[in-house]
Formats: sequence, C-alpha cells, structure tokens
Amino acid sequence: MGLFRRRTSVEELVRGHLERLGVSAFWFRSALDAIRYCEQGEYFQPVFSVAGPAPARSVVALMNLEPFVRSEIDWTISPSESPFWVGSVGDLQDDLFDATAKRFLDLYWSDQNPSVRPDVDGALRAMTTAVTETLSVETAVALDDAGWRGLWALGSAGYVWRIAENGARTIDLNRRADLAREVEAVVASASPEASDEHVLGWAAGECVRRNLLFGSGSPGGWAGGGEFLRRGFRFVNRHIVPEDAGVPRKEGWYAFSFGVALYEVDECLAKRLVWSSRRTNPTATRAKLLR
Repeated sequence: MGLFRRRTSVEELVRGHLERLGVSAFWFRSALDAIRYCEQGEYFQPVFSVAGPAPARSVVALMNLEPFVRSEIDWTISPSESPFWVGSVGDLQDDLFDATAKRFLDLYWSDQNPSVRPDVDGALRAMTTAVTETLSVETAVALDDAGWRGLWALGSAGYVWRIAENGARTIDLNRRADLAREVEAVVASASPEASDEHVLGWAAGECVRRNLLFGSGSPGGWAGGGEFLRRGFRFVNRHIVPEDAGVPRKEGWYAFSFGVALYEVDECLAKRLVWSSRRTNPTATRAKLLR
C-alpha cells in the first residue's frame, strides 16, 4: 500500500465534471481551451462548444468551469468590445422563432403578463420618460401619447419576449449562464443603500449602456441569437405597437432592449439571498412570476 496518493490533474477533474453534467467527452478539449484562454485573459477567443461557436468565457459559464480557472474572471467587460462577436449570424431557426412568437403573444395578451407588476411597470415608465427627454424638441412633440405608450409597450414586450424565449431550449445547459454573470456584475456595482426597486431600473439601463450582447442568451446563442432577438423586435413592433405611435426605430430598439435587460436583472435580484429579507413578498412568489 503506497504512502502517497497520486495528485489528481486538472484534466481528470474537468473530465469527471463533464461526465457529471452529462456533456459528451467530445467537448473535453473545448473545455480545456476555454479554461486556458480565460486564464490568459483572452475571454472572447472563439471556442466551438456544445452550444456552437462561443467566446471562451461563455463556454466556461455554460459548462460551469470557473472553479477550474486559476485566475479571477472579469465579468464586467462586455463581449461587444470584441470584434469576434458583433454582428454574428447563424441558423435563423424559423420553427423555434414561430413557437417563441406564439408563446409571446399568448402571454403578452393574457392576464398573467408579468410586466404589469408594479415594480416592473415603474421601471418601464421611468425608462419611457428618460427616453422622451433625450429626443429633439421636434421629435418629442411628434411623439404624442400614442408614441409614449408605444415605447412602454416595446419595453414591456422585451421583458415578455425573454420569458417566451425560455421555452425554446435547444440544449440542456443554460445558454444564458455567462450573460447572467455579466448582469450580476452590473447589479453588484449598484449602491448598497439603493432599494431593489431602484436597482431594478437602474441596472437594466446600465446593462443596455454597457452594450451587453443579450442575443447571446437567445436561441441560436452566439452564432444566431443576435438575429433571433432582432427578429423578435421586428415581430413585436408589428404586433404590439399602435400604427399611429410613430416611435423612432432607434428609441424603439432601446426600449425593447431595456425590457430584455429588465428581465435579466429581475431574475438576478430574485436569486439574491437578501431579497426575501428586503421585500414583504416571499421570494417564491417573485420566482414564480419569472417563469
């Protein structure tokens, strides 16, 4: 019987980890590549993963590999700062889109629409007011009550669209894992004294300002998720916004993106352990609304 146990290598640990996740050994080399790139600070180097082409940092989050990275990962840097992942287009996945669009319409027009929750509605109203204040005098005058409601509707639609996307799972792993970490970094930068209601709207706006790539969490992932989300915007713009609203496209896309970010921040806040002690409503109720 030997006196010393052989030290388990990182490769063996990673291989065992992937087995426990149910990920094929085919992706073992991709996992090691993602870990190596992140240790070198090259977070956005392309790695082919179980979810298709993705940045190394995304693969680490997707496969829960962060414990094996021998350096701290900076989640405050947006992938939009890397030329690899801007404007990427892959398979348009029409069947998934049609199913998502149907779920969206069913939920948006139902009495279960979660975007009418008081705190979410408050954040959307604040966003709408802030957007109208940035418009030129001529555009602001032309944007009447119908236009104001159109901006609110697009923000609300962005929130509900993200929920509808959640029903279009193409892999068992969470394709939004890395985006969730980026959103957590934004929420963590908020003032500790701020209420959760304030953080909800502020962090959503900050996520959009930092240009987080929300399409990476849409069906299609890094290869086609951006176009999937843009198609979603065009779809809701046709089906939700009144024809006489006259919402400028740039401001409309901002409102929709704000709604998507609002969902991501809302989900992040729901997961925080301190949430239940800072709210009168139980966390379980909030989590149920997010489904």
